[in-house]
Amino acid sequence: MTKTYQKTDGTTVTITEEHYKKAREMTEEEVHQGALDDPDAQPLTEEELKQFKPVNPNLRKKK
Repeated sequence: MTKTYQKTDGTTVTITEEHYKKAREMTEEEVHQGALDDPDAQPLTEEELKQFKPVNPNLRKKK
């Protein structure tokens, strides 16, 4: 599988199966650092995450 994406700066990036394989092998820390290094993939803050609402109410965590 190969997909092509356009970044906000207008450049395009092609993602191959090899890229997906490498990403699946990354640790959470490596993924997070990769996001911090990419201005198009900044992680959400805790405050931003709190603003999300579940689309399916059956997926809500039970307290």
